[in-house]
Amino acid sequence: MRMMPFRPPTEYYDERLEDIDAHIAELVAERHTLSEGNPGFPRAEYLNDWAVRYDTPLRLLQHLFAFLHHRPDVRERVEPEEFLRFVPLMSSQQHEGILVMVPHIRQYNNCSVVLVELEGPGVGGGRFHHVEIRLTIEGYDSVPAEGSGTQHHADRSFIVTPPIPDDEVPRLNMTIEYQSRSLGPMEEDIPHSIPPTTVRFAPAHPPESPRPKL
Repeated sequence: MRMMPFRPPTEYYDERLEDIDAHIAELVAERHTLSEGNPGFPRAEYLNDWAVRYDTPLRLLQHLFAFLHHRPDVRERVEPEEFLRFVPLMSSQQHEGILVMVPHIRQYNNCSVVLVELEGPGVGGGRFHHVEIRLTIEGYDSVPAEGSGTQHHADRSFIVTPPIPDDEVPRLNMTIEYQSRSLGPMEEDIPHSIPPTTVRFAPAHPPESPRPKL
Protein backbone atom coordinates (compact mmCIF):
# COMPACT_ATOMS: atom_id res chain seq x y z
CA MET A 1 0.00 0.00 0.00
CA ARG A 2 2.98 2.30 -0.23
CA MET A 3 2.76 5.23 -2.62
CA MET A 4 4.59 4.50 -5.85
CA PRO A 5 7.74 6.61 -6.28
CA PHE A 6 7.48 9.42 -8.82
CA ARG A 7 9.93 9.31 -11.70
CA PRO A 8 10.27 12.48 -13.81
CA PRO A 9 9.93 11.93 -17.57
CA THR A 10 13.35 13.55 -18.13
CA GLU A 11 16.36 14.71 -16.14
CA TYR A 12 16.58 17.93 -18.16
CA TYR A 13 15.22 21.22 -16.75
CA ASP A 14 15.46 24.75 -18.14
CA GLU A 15 16.49 26.69 -15.02
CA ARG A 16 15.12 29.92 -16.55
CA LEU A 17 11.65 28.56 -15.78
CA GLU A 18 12.18 28.29 -12.01
CA ASP A 19 10.42 31.55 -11.10
CA ILE A 20 7.50 30.86 -13.46
CA ASP A 21 7.08 27.29 -12.19
CA ALA A 22 7.22 28.45 -8.57
CA HIS A 23 4.48 30.97 -9.38
CA ILE A 24 2.39 28.20 -10.99
CA ALA A 25 2.73 26.11 -7.82
CA GLU A 26 1.74 29.14 -5.73
CA LEU A 27 -1.35 29.77 -7.91
CA VAL A 28 -2.43 26.11 -7.70
CA ALA A 29 -2.32 26.31 -3.89
CA GLU A 30 -4.13 29.68 -3.90
CA ARG A 31 -6.80 28.29 -6.26
CA HIS A 32 -7.38 25.28 -4.00
CA THR A 33 -7.68 27.46 -0.89
CA LEU A 34 -9.98 30.05 -2.50
CA SER A 35 -12.34 27.36 -3.85
CA GLU A 36 -12.27 25.47 -0.52
CA GLY A 37 -11.31 22.34 -2.45
CA ASN A 38 -14.33 22.50 -4.79
CA PRO A 39 -13.27 24.48 -7.90
CA GLY A 40 -15.69 22.97 -10.42
CA PHE A 41 -14.71 23.24 -14.09
CA PRO A 42 -14.28 26.37 -16.27
CA ARG A 43 -16.99 27.11 -18.83
CA ALA A 44 -16.28 26.06 -22.42
CA GLU A 45 -16.25 29.69 -23.58
CA TYR A 46 -13.58 30.51 -20.98
CA LEU A 47 -11.35 27.66 -22.15
CA ASN A 48 -11.76 28.61 -25.81
CA ASP A 49 -10.90 32.23 -25.02
CA TRP A 50 -7.81 31.30 -23.00
CA ALA A 51 -6.62 28.91 -25.71
CA VAL A 52 -6.71 31.71 -28.29
CA ARG A 53 -5.46 34.47 -25.97
CA TYR A 54 -2.45 32.51 -24.70
CA ASP A 55 -1.82 30.46 -27.88
CA THR A 56 -2.24 27.23 -25.91
CA PRO A 57 -3.81 23.99 -27.26
CA LEU A 58 -7.41 23.69 -26.07
CA ARG A 59 -6.94 19.98 -25.30
CA LEU A 60 -4.05 20.81 -22.95
CA LEU A 61 -6.24 23.26 -20.99
CA GLN A 62 -9.09 20.73 -20.86
CA HIS A 63 -6.88 18.06 -19.36
CA LEU A 64 -5.15 20.51 -17.01
CA PHE A 65 -8.40 21.68 -15.44
CA ALA A 66 -9.82 18.15 -15.40
CA PHE A 67 -6.80 17.16 -13.31
CA LEU A 68 -7.23 20.18 -11.03
CA HIS A 69 -10.95 19.48 -10.61
CA HIS A 70 -10.09 16.95 -7.90
CA ARG A 71 -6.60 17.56 -6.61
CA PRO A 72 -5.05 14.16 -5.80
CA ASP A 73 -4.80 13.22 -2.13
CA VAL A 74 -1.06 12.94 -1.58
CA ARG A 75 -1.00 12.90 2.20
CA GLU A 76 1.62 10.53 3.59
CA ARG A 77 -0.24 7.45 4.71
CA VAL A 78 0.48 4.81 7.31
CA GLU A 79 1.71 1.43 6.13
CA PRO A 80 -0.50 -1.22 7.81
CA GLU A 81 1.50 -3.44 10.12
CA GLU A 82 0.60 -6.75 11.80
CA PHE A 83 -2.85 -7.83 10.64
CA LEU A 84 -5.10 -8.64 13.59
CA ARG A 85 -8.60 -9.58 12.35
CA PHE A 86 -11.60 -8.79 10.18
CA VAL A 87 -14.52 -6.92 11.75
CA PRO A 88 -17.77 -7.48 9.77
CA LEU A 89 -19.78 -4.33 9.11
CA MET A 90 -22.10 -5.10 6.16
CA SER A 91 -23.51 -1.58 5.85
CA SER A 92 -25.21 -0.88 2.52
CA GLN A 93 -27.48 1.62 0.81
CA GLN A 94 -28.95 1.73 -2.68
CA HIS A 95 -29.02 5.08 -4.47
CA GLU A 96 -30.16 5.69 -8.07
CA GLY A 97 -29.53 2.06 -9.02
CA ILE A 98 -26.08 1.87 -7.41
CA LEU A 99 -25.50 -0.27 -4.32
CA VAL A 100 -22.96 1.29 -1.92
CA MET A 101 -21.42 -1.18 0.53
CA VAL A 102 -18.94 -1.22 3.40
CA PRO A 103 -18.64 -4.99 3.99
CA HIS A 104 -15.90 -5.14 6.60
CA ILE A 105 -12.95 -3.45 8.30
CA ARG A 106 -9.48 -4.98 8.45
CA GLN A 107 -7.82 -4.29 11.77
CA TYR A 108 -4.07 -3.80 11.99
CA ASN A 109 -1.82 -2.96 14.90
CA ASN A 110 -1.37 0.66 13.76
CA CYS A 111 -4.48 1.45 11.66
CA SER A 112 -7.77 0.19 10.25
CA VAL A 113 -8.46 -0.46 6.55
CA VAL A 114 -12.03 0.21 5.37
CA LEU A 115 -13.26 -1.22 2.06
CA VAL A 116 -15.92 0.69 0.06
CA GLU A 117 -17.64 -1.06 -2.87
CA LEU A 118 -20.02 0.18 -5.58
CA GLU A 119 -22.18 -2.19 -7.63
CA GLY A 120 -24.45 -1.18 -10.50
CA PRO A 121 -24.91 -1.03 -14.29
CA GLY A 122 -22.00 0.77 -15.94
CA VAL A 123 -20.21 1.61 -12.67
CA GLY A 124 -16.88 0.58 -14.19
CA GLY A 125 -17.68 2.47 -17.42
CA GLY A 126 -15.21 2.04 -20.26
CA ARG A 127 -11.70 2.98 -21.31
CA PHE A 128 -12.36 6.73 -20.83
CA HIS A 129 -14.35 6.34 -17.61
CA HIS A 130 -13.12 6.48 -14.02
CA VAL A 131 -15.07 6.43 -10.75
CA GLU A 132 -13.70 8.47 -7.86
CA ILE A 133 -14.62 7.35 -4.33
CA ARG A 134 -14.04 9.31 -1.13
CA LEU A 135 -14.62 8.26 2.47
CA THR A 136 -14.98 10.49 5.52
CA ILE A 137 -15.33 9.05 9.02
CA GLU A 138 -16.17 11.46 11.81
CA GLY A 139 -13.31 11.61 14.33
CA TYR A 140 -10.79 9.79 12.12
CA ASP A 141 -8.35 10.54 9.30
CA SER A 142 -9.06 8.57 6.11
CA VAL A 143 -6.53 8.31 3.26
CA PRO A 144 -7.28 6.47 -0.02
CA ALA A 145 -5.22 3.40 -0.86
CA GLU A 146 -5.58 0.90 -3.72
CA GLY A 147 -8.73 0.44 -5.79
CA SER A 148 -10.03 -1.58 -8.72
CA GLY A 149 -13.01 -1.77 -11.05
CA THR A 150 -14.85 -3.81 -13.67
CA GLN A 151 -17.83 -2.96 -15.86
CA HIS A 152 -20.34 -3.17 -13.00
CA HIS A 153 -18.10 -2.85 -9.94
CA ALA A 154 -15.70 -0.38 -8.35
CA ASP A 155 -13.95 -0.51 -4.98
CA ARG A 156 -11.39 1.41 -2.98
CA SER A 157 -9.66 0.79 0.33
CA PHE A 158 -9.01 3.57 2.83
CA ILE A 159 -6.36 3.62 5.55
CA VAL A 160 -7.95 5.03 8.71
CA THR A 161 -6.03 6.37 11.70
CA PRO A 162 -6.02 6.07 14.60
CA PRO A 163 -7.17 2.42 14.60
CA ILE A 164 -10.93 2.11 15.10
CA PRO A 165 -11.76 0.18 18.30
CA ASP A 166 -13.94 -2.86 17.58
CA ASP A 167 -16.73 -1.62 19.84
CA GLU A 168 -16.81 1.70 17.93
CA VAL A 169 -17.45 0.07 14.55
CA PRO A 170 -21.28 -0.11 14.87
CA ARG A 171 -21.37 3.57 15.86
CA LEU A 172 -19.27 4.98 13.01
CA ASN A 173 -20.59 8.06 11.23
CA MET A 174 -19.43 7.61 7.63
CA THR A 175 -19.89 9.71 4.49
CA ILE A 176 -19.12 8.23 1.07
CA GLU A 177 -18.84 10.48 -2.00
CA TYR A 178 -18.48 9.19 -5.54
CA GLN A 179 -18.74 10.33 -9.15
CA SER A 180 -17.41 9.45 -12.60
CA ARG A 181 -15.12 11.55 -14.74
CA SER A 182 -13.61 11.31 -18.18
CA LEU A 183 -10.02 10.22 -18.76
CA GLY A 184 -10.20 10.80 -22.50
CA PRO A 185 -11.21 13.57 -24.89
CA MET A 186 -13.54 16.09 -23.27
CA GLU A 187 -15.90 15.82 -26.23
CA GLU A 188 -16.38 12.11 -25.56
CA ASP A 189 -19.77 11.35 -24.03
CA ILE A 190 -19.52 9.02 -21.03
CA PRO A 191 -22.19 6.30 -21.00
CA HIS A 192 -23.74 5.73 -17.57
CA SER A 193 -21.97 8.80 -16.17
CA ILE A 194 -22.41 9.17 -12.41
CA PRO A 195 -23.04 12.69 -11.05
CA PRO A 196 -21.48 13.77 -7.73
CA THR A 197 -23.31 11.69 -5.13
CA THR A 198 -23.12 11.63 -1.33
CA VAL A 199 -24.30 8.71 0.82
CA ARG A 200 -24.25 8.91 4.61
CA PHE A 201 -24.19 5.95 6.98
CA ALA A 202 -25.53 7.04 10.37
CA PRO A 203 -24.46 5.23 13.55
CA ALA A 204 -26.44 2.10 14.23
CA HIS A 205 -28.78 2.25 17.20
CA PRO A 206 -29.01 -0.80 19.43
CA PRO A 207 -32.47 -2.42 19.49
CA GLU A 208 -34.69 -1.46 22.39
CA SER A 209 -34.92 -4.00 25.18
CA PRO A 210 -38.38 -5.54 25.48
CA ARG A 211 -40.44 -4.10 28.30
CA PRO A 212 -41.02 -6.47 31.18
CA LYS A 213 -44.54 -7.84 31.39
CA LEU A 214 -46.53 -6.63 34.35
